[in-house]
Formats: sequence, structure tokens, C-alpha cells
Amino acid sequence: MPIADFPGDRNWGYDGAALFAPARCYGRPDDLRSLVDAAHRIGLSVVLDVVYNHFGPDGSYAIAFSPDILSTRHMNPWGAGLNLDGPGSQLVRRMLIENALHWVHEYHIDGFRLDATHAIADDSPTHFVAELTAAVHAARPDAPPVVIAEDHGNLNYMITDPPRGWGLDGVWADDFHHVVHVMQTGEHDGYYRDYRGTAAELARTIERGWLFSGEPSAFFNRSRGTDPTGIPLDRFVVSLQTHDQIGNRACGERLHHLTDLASWRAASVLLLLAPETPLLFMGQEWAASSPFLYFTDHHEQLGMRVTQGRRQEFSRFGAFADPATRDRIPDPQGAAAFDASRLQWDEIDREPHVGMLQLYRKLIAIRLRREELTAVICLAGGASFAAPDGTVILDTEDPAFCSDPEPAIREAGKIQFQRPGALIFESLVPCPVPLVP
Repeated sequence: MPIADFPGDRNWGYDGAALFAPARCYGRPDDLRSLVDAAHRIGLSVVLDVVYNHFGPDGSYAIAFSPDILSTRHMNPWGAGLNLDGPGSQLVRRMLIENALHWVHEYHIDGFRLDATHAIADDSPTHFVAELTAAVHAARPDAPPVVIAEDHGNLNYMITDPPRGWGLDGVWADDFHHVVHVMQTGEHDGYYRDYRGTAAELARTIERGWLFSGEPSAFFNRSRGTDPTGIPLDRFVVSLQTHDQIGNRACGERLHHLTDLASWRAASVLLLLAPETPLLFMGQEWAASSPFLYFTDHHEQLGMRVTQGRRQEFSRFGAFADPATRDRIPDPQGAAAFDASRLQWDEIDREPHVGMLQLYRKLIAIRLRREELTAVICLAGGASFAAPDGTVILDTEDPAFCSDPEPAIREAGKIQFQRPGALIFESLVPCPVPLVP
């Protein structure tokens, strides 16, 4: 998540005011350098979330230096957009690109997740995101930093190589999350109303990278998406949890808080064996008990407006139609929301968390083998499937992964699941295409 400094001592990071400064409440600039160096020593890359669609509502001093910073033509959910295509926009574009290059050169960051690129309005011949991507790739030619967008548009040209496309390395593909969420929870509020949660939807999403490729969307009240045919599947980033999908819920529930652990284990197998690039959110690998709430630390006047706006936002949901119920939504300004969102690291030493952590470690190791696998997955209820050929190398009902196993019954060429679960078979035929591109 973003680390540009902001007023106050706690924030998700999307209210950045000092774009070139690591947030002081996280440590010194040299502390960030040490963190990145430590990650590199053990073979980990560091991808930084950056926000180029708006400034935070308080303390954004850059706006005081020039009237050209903000657009007079484009608005977005946070107010005036940044000026990327009007008079004086070349300096604004350069400032933002230099910001990205600053993180690469000064801190050796290995890539970026661009926040809400669908809210970056630019009518220039070369879109700002395309220009930024090219500049970041050129910053370190021997090992180009990656650029990944958060974008709900399902736009194929974003992850198509130049000159036909913008050349991004990946895009968050939320259709996967939404289909699985509806399948396992039955929720249909908000953007979930566009999904039925069927196996057919899920199969199409996994095969193509996203579900909506031009079909009408009831939530957006327009057609959504483009044809992803031919795009490598590793350019689609899929997840079961993200800070948005959890934190934008009134009470910050994770998916495994809304379902049972058997369902969570099955969904985790699906995520980590899909050909897309999997994204894990902190703590999901051990089914963390802590929620992830929206939290802020604005000055009193702004903070009151944030609290009121947060609660009003949920008024359109049936569960919060009653004002008294909305008043019980955790106050983002209260320190309790921040404290409740902290991971409880001692959980990983006890059940059911230790078993879930072992499952994730095993799944990641299997994925890294790059071999031909067949997974039989029951995401909801119980079901019967034909048994594939091969040797079972993982069973989510193994006692190593759960303390109350209910193994699937395998006989007469059939697999009967008693509850949600998954079996992974190692095929007898070598795979000509690696599981992880």
C-alpha cells in the first residue's frame, strides 16, 4: 500500500500529501532502504503502491505551488483530477514520472501498483499511464521494474505490448474475486449484483483472465470490458482478498470470516493453481482472525466528515438501512479501528491457523514445481466428480491442514466430497507449458 507521507499517524496511504517522502510514522528513509535491501537478500522483490489519480484532502502542499496541478476539465470520486492533458500538464506529468523514478533509483523499488487508473483522466495522444510505464521500464533496462494497474475497466490494450497497447506488465482482474465471493457467500449487494457465482462464470474467468469482455453491467449501467484473447494469463492478477475488498466492507470481514475454513482451503487451492498471477493479502495465508478496517487520523473537522461519509455510504445496503445500525459501523477515526486491523502474529503457532499456513506453504511449493497437475475442487456444499488419473499429492482434508478432517470418499472412479475441499493429482503426462509462466 502507498507510503507517501500524510498528515496524522495512521492511514491506508491513499491520502498522500508529500509524494516523495516515505511516511515518517513508518520510519526514516534509510529504514525503507534497509527493508528493500533485506528483501532482496532473500530473493524477494518489492512492489510499491503509488497514487497518481488524486492528492489527499489535507496537507497536499504541491497544489499551492502551481495552479496547473489540478485539472479544470476532469473530476473523479476524490474531486478534481490531476492535470495531465491541459495547459501546463507536461510539468505535472514529468513530476509524477519523476516520483516513480525516485522510488526506483533512491530505494531500489522493483515495481509499482498504480492505484485506480480508471480514475486517471487523460485525453492526450499518449496516455499518462503508457508514458509512465515506458519511463519506468527504461529506468533499469537490465531488470525493468514491473508496472501493474488497478483498473476495473477490463481493457485489453493496457496489458498489450506497444505500439498497439500501453505495455503494462499486469492488471488487477477483480472478476475472479467477485465470482468466488458470490459463489461462497451468496452476497449480491453493490458490484456483486453483476455475478451469479456459477461454475460456468468461474471457468470462463480463469480461461480468459476476466469475465466481462463487453457485456452489459448492471452495476456500472453500461457495457464493460474488452476481449482478452491472446493476452498471457500471467498478466492478470487475481485474488481472494485485497485491502479494498475487505476494508470497504462496513466491518472489515475477510472472506474466510464469511465462510467456513473448508471452503477457504478449497478457494485457496484454486487461487494458487490458477494460471493467472495470484495476489495474497497479509494474513490470509493463516486465516488471520483480525479484520481489516478502514482507518484514518485526520484533523477533527475533516475526520467528522469522513466518519459521516463512511456511514452514509452503507445506507444503500439492506443490512444498514437503519441509522442506528449504521452508527455501530466502526469509526475510521478511532484508534480502535487501526488497532483491530493489526495482525496477531502469535496465531500462527496454534490451530486452525498453523494448519492453514502449512497448506499455503505446500501450495506455493507445488506451484513452483511447474509440472502438469489436475485439481478437483469443490468450492461450496458437497459434490461428486470423476476421479482423474494420477497420484494425489495434496488433500485439503489432510490432518496436517485441518483439525477436523472429513476426507472425500474415493471409490469406483468417483470422488465424493462431504464438504468443500480439493484434491491435487500429479499427472502421468509431462506438461508442455509451465504452470507459472
